[in-house]
Amino acid sequence: MGIFYFDIWKFNFLSTFLSVLNPNIQIIMKYEQLGSYELWGLIQSADQEAYAYIFTSYSDDIFKYGQKFTTDCGLIEDVIQDVFVHLWEIKCSLNIHSSIRFYLFSSFRRELLRRLKVNQKHEVLEDYHSSMAWQDSFQEILIENQITHESSRKISSALDNLSTRQKEAIYLKYIQDLSYDEISELMGIKVPSLYNLVLKGLKSMKQFLTSSDFTAKVIVLFGFISADA
Repeated sequence: MGIFYFDIWKFNFLSTFLSVLNPNIQIIMKYEQLGSYELWGLIQSADQEAYAYIFTSYSDDIFKYGQKFTTDCGLIEDVIQDVFVHLWEIKCSLNIHSSIRFYLFSSFRRELLRRLKVNQKHEVLEDYHSSMAWQDSFQEILIENQITHESSRKISSALDNLSTRQKEAIYLKYIQDLSYDEISELMGIKVPSLYNLVLKGLKSMKQFLTSSDFTAKVIVLFGFISADA
């Protein structure tokens, strides 16, 4: 992704915190072993290392998520910085009831779509989505997991037949590891409807794939449990 080109004051603000995160692996592992509740408790007590840790842990994934809605990298970076600055400013009064990841994704998505609506006058959600960006994310995961080129090509063809909301739901569930309840709140879809949306998406993908494409890695990545799941 490269360097975030923040406004000077925000850059200085975040740099103050990022500079305290020692690259020592033991320091990083200390926070990796904590759950969201414990980690958020440290941030509420003004632990700068914990705050820097969540920024470095989640900012890249949030940036990639933002690319699903716009190619304006400057806007994505600006929204990310505002979300993290605001998080620190209200930390004492904010209670995160779900995961920190979910809170950040949800806050980012809401603010990004608000700004896109103001700047570009879009009227429907599908106008925001970039089909190529969704494809890139799935392809990246396939490459990282050494899925064969032939299976990768077929899966890409299968993804072409999904709606943008199906792609987003599957992406959030199987790549970003959010729960159905979290995705439901984030996307504004009731849980039963979300189940149906994901199920239809997975069934649609299966129609384009043969049994040989269902390697163990594909099953894990995309949740293919059985042929009639």
